[in-house]
Amino acid sequence: MRIMPLSEDVYSRIAAGEVIERPSSVVKEAVENAIDAGATEISVSLAEGGKIRIVVEDNGDGISFDELPLAVSRYATSKISTVEELEALMSLGFRGEALASIAAVSRLELRSRRREDEDGGMIRVEGGGTTRHERTSARPGTRVSVEDLFFTLPARRKFMKTTATEARRVFALVRDFAVAYPSISFTCKSDGKTVFSSLGDGDRESLLAGIWGGEGLDSRGGGSLRMCETATTNLKLECWWMPFPGKTRSQVSAFVNGRVVNDSLIKGAAGALARTMTGNWALFFTVPPALLDANIHPAKAEVRFRYPGEVFDAVQQAALILSGRPSSIEPAAAGGYRSEPGGYRPVPGFDRGRPRVPDGSFAQPEDLFNRVASEPFDAASEPELPPSAVEPRAARLPEVGSSGDGARFIGLTSSGYVLLETHDSLVLMDPHAAHERVNYERVRAVSDRNPAVQSCAVPIPLPPSFSMSAREHVEALSGVGFAFEEQGGLLCLSAYPSLQGVMDEDPVRLLRSVLSEWTEDLRISLSDVLWKKLATLACGRSVKLGQDMSSDECLALWRELNDCEQPWTCPHGRPTVMAMPLKKLTSFFGRE
Repeated sequence: MRIMPLSEDVYSRIAAGEVIERPSSVVKEAVENAIDAGATEISVSLAEGGKIRIVVEDNGDGISFDELPLAVSRYATSKISTVEELEALMSLGFRGEALASIAAVSRLELRSRRREDEDGGMIRVEGGGTTRHERTSARPGTRVSVEDLFFTLPARRKFMKTTATEARRVFALVRDFAVAYPSISFTCKSDGKTVFSSLGDGDRESLLAGIWGGEGLDSRGGGSLRMCETATTNLKLECWWMPFPGKTRSQVSAFVNGRVVNDSLIKGAAGALARTMTGNWALFFTVPPALLDANIHPAKAEVRFRYPGEVFDAVQQAALILSGRPSSIEPAAAGGYRSEPGGYRPVPGFDRGRPRVPDGSFAQPEDLFNRVASEPFDAASEPELPPSAVEPRAARLPEVGSSGDGARFIGLTSSGYVLLETHDSLVLMDPHAAHERVNYERVRAVSDRNPAVQSCAVPIPLPPSFSMSAREHVEALSGVGFAFEEQGGLLCLSAYPSLQGVMDEDPVRLLRSVLSEWTEDLRISLSDVLWKKLATLACGRSVKLGQDMSSDECLALWRELNDCEQPWTCPHGRPTVMAMPLKKLTSFFGRE
């Protein structure tokens, strides 16, 4: 087979496929160009999740009419001109292939006007070929309109996800850009509805609190949103964290010199060093450009650090500070930085090396959710019982009256266990495990009765960062008791599964926890995830080992345990009681 050079039509589409993977790739390239152009307002509009149309508008510097053909040509850029400049990048774009790649796989229309020009210009490109270039009226700035994405690459089009999924990816990307550049106002619309907007007032703290659904920080430094700054010899890190104990994994957003990245080194550092601190993380790294290589990934989604070990050092230092433990690394004496178009400016008012939270321990409670049986309502997956438990129901626990009234309370051990006597046994009961079993079966009984739906007195707006995920699974969530309605473009929770008489739980937190767990493994039934979560909440409200209990409380717990279907173990498989039959006791002491 002879070696033949590829035609420009073929290799341009191959190259475009490396840069443009999905609608969010188009938005990323267009927004980065807008930021490099000094825009203070950027809007993104989608039709059908970007599959039909994507429009990105900005009020940046604009492009002259004569340079529009160059703007859509491959390897033409205003960002760099020499190899030396490539090693000292201060811009997000630098290859000069973004618009050309978009134009090769779509129908692109580019309108732009510089502020000093009286008229603007327009150029249209379809599948890489220019069809129109003319002067036209336009507002200062640039408008990029992309239609029929991947119409020249049908194979790539088949791999796009659902409309909701593609829209959610774009929304998450715009949200990340807004966090990285809080001084720029961002707006994101999907099918005419505004799903996200930021003020552009430079207040990253309020922006993160709004995105993550937290209260932010009050005048005394309270609230759940926490921030600290750390530094090593060659980099600085501004770290924001909002704990979320209901999650089983953390959501990490990473930024390097203002660039949104999905870097495995950073994610690995955050995953390894903040494993026990689940929640939302935003990591802003500032690195001298000469110590960073941003030219290693087709979509510029990864970077290479000259000193990668310092990434771990900085993240470890931040995790230790935010957890309230002493740091093993002495922070370098350097101020915080905020990324801005054209450079990175100091952030005023940040106290180096200390978390902006109240004094006290930040140790997180043990996540009971991780310990509940994976299939709590499947009889085949019940935890293995002790040998003494494999008996008919009438003989499960040491014999007492039908209501448990035959038991006699003896006392509490110093370690918190309850000592009881029945007419045929001595019983040592773990009150926490026993109460977990009682609460768990109460929740299970509610699930078996198909609980009623509780309406919210006032529909609760969902946080922007969460509403897109909820929209994608509205039908499935409605099937287990949640209900939603639209109000002013916001998705609101209007009803949720009623658990009155069992426990009270914040409905949005319940929804978030259930959806987060389910989307991590869609093979699990949503209803099983819901009741597994409710069982965890029941466990969290159980009496703790060592807690003071009266004799009446101990006997009441014993009676409730005796009425359970499976009283020998808690939902996590731990024993609830240890019984010593009086016959065995008599035999041991030779009193037969």
